[in-house]
Amino acid sequence: FTLIGATNMRAALGFRLDELPAQWWTVGTYLFVHGGFWTLVLNVYLLFVFGPRLENAWGTRVFRNFYFWCGLGGWLAHVLLVRDATLIGATGAVLGVSMAYALRWPEDEVYLFLTFPIPVRWLVAALVAITLGVGAMQSGDGGGLPYLAHAGGLAAAWLFWRTSTAGAGFDRLRQRVNSVPDLPDEPPRAVPRSM
Repeated sequence: FTLIGATNMRAALGFRLDELPAQWWTVGTYLFVHGGFWTLVLNVYLLFVFGPRLENAWGTRVFRNFYFWCGLGGWLAHVLLVRDATLIGATGAVLGVSMAYALRWPEDEVYLFLTFPIPVRWLVAALVAITLGVGAMQSGDGGGLPYLAHAGGLAAAWLFWRTSTAGAGFDRLRQRVNSVPDLPDEPPRAVPRSM
């Protein structure tokens, strides 16, 4: 921001519906521009806490696609519900990563303020409630508009979790498949429970 300036950076990388198709790249670059220092710090911290384990469990490619999927969900919510404001920030995608972590490992504990242990599911639930609650309170003066993109990122994460095998990995697959006794001349096999 020092060399280019915050206004120029926001204009070049932030998404505005009225600037399409001329600035088509902003559909993805809005995720890399933040409106304030503390928003950037919180997003980086949450990715640092929740991202590596999800990436390790899913693989880099699936994790990257999931992150951008959540960002696209935030973008779509913005396009459908807001339309006339500049969209910047990765909070929708980062909240999606946090929610996926909480769905996968709900009983893991994270130390709040490096002191108080709290289960991940409650920490993420509090983050979601605060994010969406503050947005609802500020929506009267236009300040809550970015929170609709956050809700879009969360909705995209939930949709991914419900429809993808990466969401639950082999645990969900094992629940849906039942072992069948092997025949003497055949390799081991499994069939769906519905058969």
